[in-house]
Parts: sequence; structure tokens; C-alpha cells
Amino acid sequence: MPRRLAIATFVDACGWGVVSPRGWFLDELAYRRRVDSVFGYSSACVPAILTGKLPNENDHWSSFFYSPSTSPFRNLRHLRLLPGAVFDRGRVRAWLSKGLARAHGFTGYFQVYNVPFDALPLFDYGEKRDIFRLGGINRGTSIFDDLDRERVPHHVSDWRRSEEESFRALEEAVQSGEPRFAFLYTAGLDALMHDRTKDAPEVDDKLRWYQRRLRRVAELARRRYDEVRVAVFSDHGMATVERVVDLVPRVEATELRFGADYAAIHDSTMMRFWFLRPHAEARVRDALPDGPDGRWVPDEELRRWGALFEDGRYGHAIYALEPGVLLNPSHMGRVALAGMHGYRPDHPDSDSALLASFEPETDVRCITDLYRLMREMARWGVADCRGSLQGEQCSGGGTGGSVGVASASSSRVPATSSMR
Repeated sequence: MPRRLAIATFVDACGWGVVSPRGWFLDELAYRRRVDSVFGYSSACVPAILTGKLPNENDHWSSFFYSPSTSPFRNLRHLRLLPGAVFDRGRVRAWLSKGLARAHGFTGYFQVYNVPFDALPLFDYGEKRDIFRLGGINRGTSIFDDLDRERVPHHVSDWRRSEEESFRALEEAVQSGEPRFAFLYTAGLDALMHDRTKDAPEVDDKLRWYQRRLRRVAELARRRYDEVRVAVFSDHGMATVERVVDLVPRVEATELRFGADYAAIHDSTMMRFWFLRPHAEARVRDALPDGPDGRWVPDEELRRWGALFEDGRYGHAIYALEPGVLLNPSHMGRVALAGMHGYRPDHPDSDSALLASFEPETDVRCITDLYRLMREMARWGVADCRGSLQGEQCSGGGTGGSVGVASASSSRVPATSSMR
């Protein structure tokens, strides 16, 4: 039987609006299709890909949720007395985030961003565990749990390392001939398009770099394996920011008291509210009417997108900005970005993409289907020694690879940026 290797490459933000105008990008991957994303940032999209479940099924959606009783930030309230000119800086916030993560044992992507210190004690944080590791999902399991449980020899890139280091590690794993399934995560394109937009010439340069490196990996794989399959996919696309708005003063003008009448997290593309007293909801809705800036998302729409949480932990009501409109300043940062994602999933710039060297059996329509695609690729990879994901381990393979973490590179970035 032929020795096989399946390589799944997750290029953050490499959506259909990025690759479809660039037919030259990895043109040998002839199977190409648009894929629906989910509502939310990477904190929602990445777990959806890794688990095959929608946010309200795997319990991963946004970074912050309302829960004063479980907040890990309760001791930060006194920091509100410190000068904002220093403690609202992105680097200082990133340093503080690292300290808090160490103190609480958080292993996931963790940032306090620009949420005010007197507001943080009202909130808990959704991604405390590393979702690229075993047991990292809040509810249920991921592809990495599957690979380990079913003893598939595999390699998983480390998201805390640079892209160059991740590619080198993958090349070394491929040359060893041990893995039958490899997973590579890259984040540099996402950061670049936040700064330059998806149409910038630098994006072409970045894609050519990915193309060279992926072709090199495939070439090395073909020297060690009889058959190689490659799939490249993303979590979302990137919209160009056309207009920047500051909507928070409209809410503050209601003279409602934050923490007493209402609570809120102001993300870059949405404003999430919790109404703590009966009169607060009507006044906030009056302050933010549906219009050219954005609109309130009905519960039935959130339910269809898998973003309705019956306990209201991620918001009693969500005001979603129109694609291309950026909220700034926000709790995510004070720097207006050129490109942004996290808009409603029915907009074309939200669409993900799938490129593959083979025609999958899995019908990939939504990013949740990418989990089943990776399962299919892993089954194919080990078929030469046992025919399915169930059964004995491939001889000589080990459980393989670095089931790990990945590159403090830029999809997961400092508090100054309105990312995630």
C-alpha cells in the first residue's frame, strides 16, 4: 500500500474575496470553493473549524462574557486610578495580559485589550485554554483530541512561533516521514490585511511567499511519501474599512450608569449589551437606531448563525455595524484599522475559502464542515496501514508531532488592534 500524507493549511483571513481574484495563487490546487463563515471573530471561527460545531454548541464565541461572580479581573478595579496615558497603551496592556495569564494559568490566546479597568471585573474570559491543544475546547472535543485518541501520527504547528519557524518545523516533520496528517496555522496575512486591506500589493507578496513555502513542503513530502494531499482554508475574509464611527457617546448621553443600569462590550464591529434594569434596554435602543451605521440583530438571526446563547452570557442584545463601518475607539483598541472582519456572515467579505489538490468527499459549505474535511484527510492518510481512523496505530509512527500551540504572530495581536 502507498504511504500517504495529508496536509491541512489554515491561512487566517485568506477568504474567498482574497483568493478568487488571484487565480494564480496555488493554481495547482484545482478544487476551489467559497465557504460560509460564522458570526464573530477568530474566537468564534477557529473553534468552529476545529470542532465542527457552531459557537453555542462548543461554547466559544467572543472574548468577554458577562459574569461578575467568576471574573478573573476582580482585583483590577483599583488600576482605574492609574494614568490612562500609560496604562491604556497597547504594549502595557499586552504585558499586563501576559502577567494575568501566568497568574491564572491561562494557556489560550488571552488579551484584556482596551476594556476599562473598572469594567473588567464585570466580565469573564472565554478562551482560557489553548484551543490547539488536547482538551482545549470549552464544550466537547476538537480534531486534535480525535487525532490523539485514534492514534494518528500527526504534526501540529505552534501558533506562538513565527511563520518561518512553523514552516521549518513542518518541513522537518515531513522529512522524517512519520506524520500521516499535518496541520499548519499561519496568521501573518490577517495582520497584514488589517493594516493594508485585502487589495494592497503587499498581500500579493505575502501570498507568493506562502505559495513558495507550501510548494516546498509539498515537494519534500513527495520525496518521502507515495501520495500527498493538500488543502488550504481560512476562517473568514477581510472587509475594507470605508468609514470610522464613534458610537459610544450616544450611549453615554442616555445618562444610564455602566455597571448599575447596563453593561457593555464595544467590539470593533459590534456593541454587545446587558440590561441590568428594566428601563435600560429601551433607552439604549433609542440611542442606537437601525440605520447606515448598523442594526440590532434579531434573536432568530443569531440562532440561525449559532450565536444565540439562551443565558445571555454574550449579550442580551447585539448591535452589529454594517460591513465596512468600524467602531473606534472601542474596547478592542484606539487605532483605526484599514481592514476588518467580524461582520455579519451573510456579507461576501466574510466568506472563507477552500483550495484543495483533491475533490473531497465532504461537502464543505460552512467552516464547521472543515472539521469533517480534516477527519476525512486523516482517515485517508492512515488508510495504507489500517484503512480507517479506528484500529491500531500505524507502525513506526507514534502519536506524533507537536500537538501544540502556535505563533504570537499577528492574528492574535496586542490590545492596540481591533482584531479577533
